[in-house]
Amino acid sequence: MAIVFCGPTALNTGQRRRNGLSLPLHWIQIFAIIVILFLILMNYLTLCVNIPTHPWQWLNIVLTSLIILPFLFIFIRLAYIDPADDEVIKKSIGPKTDFDRRQHAHVITELYCHICSVHVTEKAKHCSSCNKCIYSFDHHCVWLNTCIGGKNYRLFLSMLSLVVIGTLILFINSLLQFIGSFQDLSTSTSLLKLKPFYNSNQYAILMIPSSLIAFQVITAIIAFIAIACWGLTLYLLAFHVYLCYHGISTYDYVVNHRINRTVNQTLSQFNQLNQNHLSPKETELTPQKRRKTNHLELYKDNGNINHSPKSQVYTVEGNHRDSSQHLQTRQSLNQEGYILKNESKTHDGY
Repeated sequence: MAIVFCGPTALNTGQRRRNGLSLPLHWIQIFAIIVILFLILMNYLTLCVNIPTHPWQWLNIVLTSLIILPFLFIFIRLAYIDPADDEVIKKSIGPKTDFDRRQHAHVITELYCHICSVHVTEKAKHCSSCNKCIYSFDHHCVWLNTCIGGKNYRLFLSMLSLVVIGTLILFINSLLQFIGSFQDLSTSTSLLKLKPFYNSNQYAILMIPSSLIAFQVITAIIAFIAIACWGLTLYLLAFHVYLCYHGISTYDYVVNHRINRTVNQTLSQFNQLNQNHLSPKETELTPQKRRKTNHLELYKDNGNINHSPKSQVYTVEGNHRDSSQHLQTRQSLNQEGYILKNESKTHDGY
């Protein structure tokens, strides 16, 4: 079996991933681990050792340790947790390999997974990358190479918060040391003045004696990586705070956005087709009548969508998980044929 893979198809037939450390590893996961180790080593063995030996050095060590140590604990914990549904964990037999889309439109129907062959909870979803049903599925994180769900979502948010704080501190520290490296060590009294670890011309980079130019280059690289990680992680954390505020998961958000985009494209194409078929007399109608002609009244009664017979424009809203309500919403997209069929009748009425 391959140790590293670049996509979700590297699992052998009938195999499921247990956690983030199960082989094969994803190349993005390996890249994330390398970046984490690089920043941690650079903090302790480069940035901390070149600060002048006064309380600022110890403050930097203690402050960064309060962020790095909890982060490492949560990161390892996330890698070891199995986010699968309880029924999947209890079952020792692997997933089925003969799933047929012609027999089942969806992997999970009526809370039964046809691949895992178990009954699952309401918000569970089968992850194709891990090949198992995830309890309260949110999304599959390629950086951790595991799924985020009800069993590890809080740890995931905690890890994001620590990364945001830690990368910001690392960026400020490396930026100040980059500026301080331009200070004259013999005459400057600035607080930014550094103290090279070995001598006046030998700075420590991973505890290796290095020149001033090499130190300036490495601090600039650290600052760039730290601010890039800070920006991306802050955006991701803000997105999940937004999802928590509205009480939806990442999966629900993506599905709703995808269906709304499909409906909007269908509406745009239909409205364009409707405008192209307008007769000269219809183009002379008042704007109010044209709005009435292109208007569709949508009524939602207990999750059912009813269309007015005189309508030509519609919208769809609601939750689109793989359930009976999701299937009803998808079936509503097929109403386009009905609308196009009655288009001529609507024009004849005017």
